[in-house]
Amino acid sequence: MAITELSAGLEELVARRAITEAITTLQRGIDRGDLALLKSAWHDDADVSYGFFDGPAAEMCEILAGAPDPTNITMHRPSNVWIKVDGERAISESYVFVYSPGEDVQSLIGGRYLDRHERRDGVWRLSHRTYVMDWNINQPATGSGLPGFTAPYPMGVKSADDPGVGLLQQWSIHDNLPQTNKQQTGGSVEISAELAAQAEVALAKAEIHDLICAQARGVDRGDTELLRSVWAPGATVDVGDFFTGGADAFCDLMLETAQSMRRMAHTVNNEWIQVDGDSAVAESYVIAVATAPADDGDQDTISGGRYVDRYQKLDGLWKCSHRTFVADWVIEQPCTDQRDEPGGMYESLTTRGGLYPNDPLYAFWKA
Repeated sequence: MAITELSAGLEELVARRAITEAITTLQRGIDRGDLALLKSAWHDDADVSYGFFDGPAAEMCEILAGAPDPTNITMHRPSNVWIKVDGERAISESYVFVYSPGEDVQSLIGGRYLDRHERRDGVWRLSHRTYVMDWNINQPATGSGLPGFTAPYPMGVKSADDPGVGLLQQWSIHDNLPQTNKQQTGGSVEISAELAAQAEVALAKAEIHDLICAQARGVDRGDTELLRSVWAPGATVDVGDFFTGGADAFCDLMLETAQSMRRMAHTVNNEWIQVDGDSAVAESYVIAVATAPADDGDQDTISGGRYVDRYQKLDGLWKCSHRTFVADWVIEQPCTDQRDEPGGMYESLTTRGGLYPNDPLYAFWKA
């Protein structure tokens, strides 16, 4: 790998890490009710589009932080973070899996964030966020949703008294980066063969991460062109009795499946990737939510499992040569989606997910 190519790749890798951390910071701020942490993820002139609120991000932070209520625990779990960097600007799509309790109910909510990011004075922060709602599940409260619940492990609270917040403050570790002269040009940099090899592996893992995101998006949006683009020639897929065969036939089946479902979402995280030259293997955890029409009412299937993949680098690009899906658990239940209930909590979330090319992602991703 040429030094200029390596340098550009490392700069993008650093940008992607900083952007991911800005997204993570924002989610932590919401869940801990930490207004200062929330605002630190945004540029001062940033704006948002949520439906129930469209306007300055600073005002949205006030809403999300809310009044102190340590018992109102939420969890916003981002995944499938797919980032495109263009100089000092970037865009991203990330899936979000939300736990939100209400009065006598516990809700799981799935959606996506369409974000714009900018690097100003060397720091990446968000400049815009649009929220897209894809699905919701609402069940009578059990466990931690009931008054007086106790557990044999530390429970989170939505305040500075959270045990995790206390530990992080106690440890008090921050990134310590050397100061550099941004105007410096010219000169030469020596990179050891070991460091160059490590950087090449890190860049390969980043490209494979994007392929994992592309597979999820292709399935969920019914975007067969995107889904076909991730596979190597002759690639195979093993999903047991549901499908075993070539990737081309799998793409056709997933388009048919996407069109027959009310909605689907595959949130992928916990990626473990190993690279050896032009070959790689990966395991990633997936939680999938699908709603199917049925004669006696729509049915939800929530399943957890793992993708076990092989990848090859062909003509300078990584492609997937095989995927096996291993199922770990499945929950099946009547659909409890409340998106269309008048006056309900989802009514004002007006940006909704859909299939290619109508999903709001596509206009955003091309901008």
